[in-house]
Amino acid sequence: MSKYQLRCLGTQDRIDDEYTVRYHDKALLRAEYANEITPQDLPGLWRWEDWLPVSKPGSLDAGSVCYKSEGLGKAMMLSNLWISYHGYWPERGGNCPTTTFKDMEAVTTLQRLQDHNVPGLICSSAGNTARAFAYFGGLAEYPILLIVAEKHLKRLWVPKGHPTSSVKVIGIKGGDYGDANEVTSQIMEIGGWRREGGVHNVARRDGIGSLILTATEAIGALPKHYFQGVGGGPGPIGVHEMAQRAIEAGFASGPVPRQHLSQNAEFCLVHDAWQKRTFELTPAIESVHPNVYSDLLVNRAPAYSVRGGIFDMLVESNGATYAVSYQDAEKADRLFRETEGIDPLSPGAVALASLQQAIYRGEVHRDDTILLNISGGGQERFMAEHETEVVKPIAVVSKEEAVRMGRSLTYSSQ
Repeated sequence: MSKYQLRCLGTQDRIDDEYTVRYHDKALLRAEYANEITPQDLPGLWRWEDWLPVSKPGSLDAGSVCYKSEGLGKAMMLSNLWISYHGYWPERGGNCPTTTFKDMEAVTTLQRLQDHNVPGLICSSAGNTARAFAYFGGLAEYPILLIVAEKHLKRLWVPKGHPTSSVKVIGIKGGDYGDANEVTSQIMEIGGWRREGGVHNVARRDGIGSLILTATEAIGALPKHYFQGVGGGPGPIGVHEMAQRAIEAGFASGPVPRQHLSQNAEFCLVHDAWQKRTFELTPAIESVHPNVYSDLLVNRAPAYSVRGGIFDMLVESNGATYAVSYQDAEKADRLFRETEGIDPLSPGAVALASLQQAIYRGEVHRDDTILLNISGGGQERFMAEHETEVVKPIAVVSKEEAVRMGRSLTYSSQ
């Protein structure tokens, strides 16, 4: 018997996993584990293997680091500020080699794919997810087809000489993340490829969600508040689900952390909808504002209006959302560098700026236990200390040509 089943949050049906990512059009699946959790003496997120949807710990390694802030906490006059850090930072034990928490999604997803004998993965990305899958898929010699907008191809860097022979990349000329998603949807299941599933992939959500277990162990309790920049939603949804699981199993006491989600002020579908308390998003038909601080948080189809998605999570946690200006994110970036001594990726700076807003608005108190997710960091330092190279695409073409090429490329041609 498997250690877990998948429960549809729409129908409440329970099903056995066959690398199932969709069961109901308007609801997520959630992994439900038969066993309670026992922290394992294993590296990274495999410490929490009991609550990961895999048959065994994988050979690939990534994980979260949680520590109590001194510099930033003092500067903001916060007595109990904790940082969940994901990136390169040797002195802190940073354990995300491609410098974002997407590594935690990749290692669990690859193990789940192998558990179910899926022969090849197709994935669209704005850069960070693709880099994580290129890095770990290359190590595992697992066939992966990545669809990435031309302007994001430079983000697909790996250490010089890193194995990537099993990875193929198609660039979309003049496109954006939405175009990459559209192309992927037209290719998937053809040639043996399987889509990794995005927010519908329980391995992604539980892989990221393990950060709250690491934080709970470090803090000694669940934090009262959790801050993160949000794009599509797998991160905060995964953290919320894992916190619920921990409370139900007696691993931690409730309530769940209050979720504080931040977006660019110039493109903030989640924030706009939540301010109106509507279950439906307003469709994003306009072009992306050219001056968004973090294009990693730009997603035209976040998992907001599905059961178990962002709306439900915000309701259940009494959550709050924030729209962060370019200038405030820039200032937050500088503050983090000056006080913590490492460079954050743009979503972390947006999250920090939202914490500053929350203090000003009275949403948090200065003695509250706060967990700030720096979801990527140390990239500038890594590239200064290591030689890197970009994974070269097999072509940079129009959307139509990318679909044609992808449909003709099978995993066996890797």
